[in-house]
Amino acid sequence: MRNTALDAAHMVANKENEDKGGRMIKIRVQGTKEDINWLEKQIRTLRKVQVTESSEIFKNQGTKKYFRKYMEVEKEATTESN
Repeated sequence: MRNTALDAAHMVANKENEDKGGRMIKIRVQGTKEDINWLEKQIRTLRKVQVTESSEIFKNQGTKKYFRKYMEVEKEATTESN
């Protein structure tokens, strides 16, 4: 089974935009250090999102190959037509 770099992402609602979902997304990334750094660079090139927080890379228990990192990104405000 192939490991994916993006392990989980979820929306966090804020009061301003509760009915449409939040604008902040928390992401936990798992993979090799190289894959994690590659994915973060790719995310940072996206025009409609901005990385607002990025943690250091942490070791995963039980493996020396795979690591994890946490990021918060903010999506640009969208209208109903987007």
